[in-house]
Amino acid sequence: MSSDKNIPTSVGKEIINPDGSSISDIEGHQISKDTIPSFKKILVTDDGKDISNIALNYAVALSNSTGAELYILRILKDVEKFGDVTLEGSHDSSKIDNNDFHRHIKGDVIDAMEEKIKKCQEAGCKNKVSYKFLTGNLVDEIVKEINNNNYDLVVMLTYHIDSWFSSLFSDVRKIMNHISKPVLIIQ
Repeated sequence: MSSDKNIPTSVGKEIINPDGSSISDIEGHQISKDTIPSFKKILVTDDGKDISNIALNYAVALSNSTGAELYILRILKDVEKFGDVTLEGSHDSSKIDNNDFHRHIKGDVIDAMEEKIKKCQEAGCKNKVSYKFLTGNLVDEIVKEINNNNYDLVVMLTYHIDSWFSSLFSDVRKIMNHISKPVLIIQ
C-alpha cells in the first residue's frame, strides 16, 4: 500500500520528492515547440546485405518527413574480399593546405551503393543522399563517425537475438554505450 507521502508533488516548475528534496530544472522534459527535435542529418548503417534495406526504408521515410539529409555508412572489414575495387589517390602539393588529398574508389562495392541510392530516389526519397565507406573495426568506426559528425539521428538494424546474453554483447548495444545521439533500432 502506498500513501500520499510517497508521491512527489509539483510546485511551479519544481518537483518536490517525499524526502523534501526538489528537482528544479524540468524544462527539458516539457512538451513544447522548442523541445521537439528537428532532424537535419540522419545516419543509417548498411552492411551491404539486402536485409539492411529495411533500416534504409525507415531512414528514407524519416528523411522525407523531416527534410533531413541522409548519410549511408558502410564499414568494410575485409577490403581484399571485395574483388574488383581500385583506390586511386592524388595530392596537390602546390596548395598550402596539406590535407588536400583526393581519393577515388572504383569497383563493384561502389556501383552497388550508387545503385542503392538510385533505388532510394526511385522510391521517392526527396532529399540529398550521401554515402561513406570506412575500414576497420565495425563498432569503433561507427562510434567515431557518430561522435565526430553532427548527426541528429542514427538508424541501425539488428538481427533477432536469441538470448539475453548475446543481446548484452551485440554490436548495436556496444555502439549505443559510446554515443550520445538518439538511435532508432529496427529489428
